[in-house]
Amino acid sequence: MNTVVDVLAAVMLIAGSALALIAAIGLFRMPDAYSRIHVATKPATLAVVFTVGAAVLRVPGLAPTTKLLLAVLLQFWTAPVASHMLGRAAHAAGLRPADPWAVDDLQAAEEAAGEIEPVVDEGHAAPTTPADPLGPDDG
Repeated sequence: MNTVVDVLAAVMLIAGSALALIAAIGLFRMPDAYSRIHVATKPATLAVVFTVGAAVLRVPGLAPTTKLLLAVLLQFWTAPVASHMLGRAAHAAGLRPADPWAVDDLQAAEEAAGEIEPVVDEGHAAPTTPADPLGPDDG
């Protein structure tokens, strides 16, 4: 029985490490801040779950297990809130998605509420419908 638990803990630890590596590589590969926020939150949170889950399987006693499970709970609670706040701060600072086909619902809601002036993005073509993300056919 102990060997099965050891193997499961090792697999979870390797999976958590792989997800953390994917998140770290994604931080350098993503084109804009919003994509980086996403890749820093999603796989990193799952990496913490796998890594702490492996530790839960290996530690003896109720007190360390409770502390580790509390760490996972806090990770689930704080990571989405932090990423949401980073995204809102980036948007408030005027940072827009790098992809011209990305839909900015927050900007549309702020414009409709009169909180901001309508913004014309000179660097990209006019927004297209979701059904045709590549824009009108020129030929």
